Amino acid sequence: MDPWRITFLALFVLLCGALATLVWLVRHGGRTGERRGLREWGIGLVMQAAAWPLFAVPPTVLGGGVQALACGLLVAGHAALLRALARGPRDSGGATWPVYLPALVLPLAMLWPGTDARQHIAMFWAAALLSLLLGLWALGRDRRRERRNGAERVVIGIYVGAGVVCVLRLLEQWQQPQSGPAFDAGITPAQQLALAYFLLAPVFATFAFVLAQLERQQRLLEGLAAADPLTGLDNRRAFFERVARQLAIAPREDTLAALLMIDVDGFKPVNDRHGHAVGDRVLGVVAGALRAALQRGDLAGRFGGDEFCLLLADVSPGEAGRRAERLRAAVAAQPVRVDGIEVPVTLSIGIAHARPGRDADLDALLAIADRRLYLAKRAGRDQVIDRDVEVELPARA
Repeated sequence: MDPWRITFLALFVLLCGALATLVWLVRHGGRTGERRGLREWGIGLVMQAAAWPLFAVPPTVLGGGVQALACGLLVAGHAALLRALARGPRDSGGATWPVYLPALVLPLAMLWPGTDARQHIAMFWAAALLSLLLGLWALGRDRRRERRNGAERVVIGIYVGAGVVCVLRLLEQWQQPQSGPAFDAGITPAQQLALAYFLLAPVFATFAFVLAQLERQQRLLEGLAAADPLTGLDNRRAFFERVARQLAIAPREDTLAALLMIDVDGFKPVNDRHGHAVGDRVLGVVAGALRAALQRGDLAGRFGGDEFCLLLADVSPGEAGRRAERLRAAVAAQPVRVDGIEVPVTLSIGIAHARPGRDADLDALLAIADRRLYLAKRAGRDQVIDRDVEVELPARA
């Protein structure tokens, strides 16, 4: 068996091994969006694994139809890999289907009457280049707002390199037209590079893609562990871990950090009277208002039950009180409707201030904010208190 056939067989074995890994991941994968991407990557590997043995068939068989099919499968395989990478967890893939167009048109163009082998080679590299460009365009458009991990960037780098190889082969074919694959001693350096790259790129890209999926799944699991399942805000543990890191950052000398302890007024009677479904809606209204109030560097979390926390990371003196008052008013303006009746939602808020990096003892801040929250409750609820004051109990009706 000659070295080229041994190379093809080795590639086939490697691709099958990578495919087996992906099949296992698909069977044990998490979200539907991730499984779709893995399936499409597996389909791309199958097409490439099927294409390479077909290149060993003589070009005269079926009037060149086998060679045209092999070229189309190879280009379509790389298109599938790029499309799988471009598809996000919530992407159905409908917007990225044009990446397959060059692979569909290529066999028809190669079988067009009057074309010769030299033109076929140019068509193949032009189609491969166009498919790569469409795939990279889809990556830039569909995932431009997502932070890519290192493994994903490696895959993108591999296919950027593949685009460079396509350009080199097109230039060589234009300057020195060739009529067929030179699998002999006279193979040119550009052909050697192209053959090696397109043999090995899917293998290395597959390992990087699998690592990228595993890293994405790990980030998802970490996010689920840190999120409150009802409101989607940080849970208590995650919130205070992030607050501790945030408070360790030294801001400008004239700014403060503010920790807000927030309690939903009369939440238990709402639950008792209207049921937990309405109580969950009330908590959702509060969580939405907290998200809307966030600015750069701020953090929001659910402390537990009907209590929430908010860290204002970089505020001037007096600004925390004004923002807390706007938050209180925003929630009060969003009563929950139950059977045509409006259930009012109000907040009591206690605020503790600190200068991060200097007097930012988290336990002390929490105690101060909790004490001021108690004062706000005692003052009649639906209040914001940012300093220790003497309050009188509201008169009974």
